Amino acid sequence: MNGKIGWKTVLAIVIFVVIVFLFISSLGQYNPTGIAKQQEFKDDREEAERKHQWFTEVLKNQEKLKTDLQLKFKWIYAFVRAFVLLVWSAFIYSMYAFGIATGILGLIALSSLPLWFVIAANFLVTGTYRDLKDFIRVTEIKLENWVYGRYIDIDARIASTQEQINRLQ
Repeated sequence: MNGKIGWKTVLAIVIFVVIVFLFISSLGQYNPTGIAKQQEFKDDREEAERKHQWFTEVLKNQEKLKTDLQLKFKWIYAFVRAFVLLVWSAFIYSMYAFGIATGILGLIALSSLPLWFVIAANFLVTGTYRDLKDFIRVTEIKLENWVYGRYIDIDARIASTQEQINRLQ
């Protein structure tokens, strides 16, 4: 050899330097085999206690939110039911005030008229007569979705947070 370095040697040195550079820059976390190492709980006790305290606060907030949303839903659902009762009462009173129904038997006979309108609306929406209970249930579900909104899965969130707390103990 006359002191010249061949291109194969230069290429091998460059590849070696690049591999060493990548390994050092990844701080030894690069795993070329793709086999994942089992993760150990690396946090010290203070970090675990801090996370536990944070998850406990999150759980309290989620439970308070769930209670508030349930209360809000109950009130809104009660107002919807009261509104329906008010509309029915106004209908009965207007039938009596305009003289269309005279006496208690006429009022009882005409009080079924709003029910027939609900049954007709149910038939137009669902195409069947027998699902009036389902119509009321779907109305309740839509109202619940409107009240809960993005917190519809609050029970699953609470369970997940409780699981995190149990894991940190």
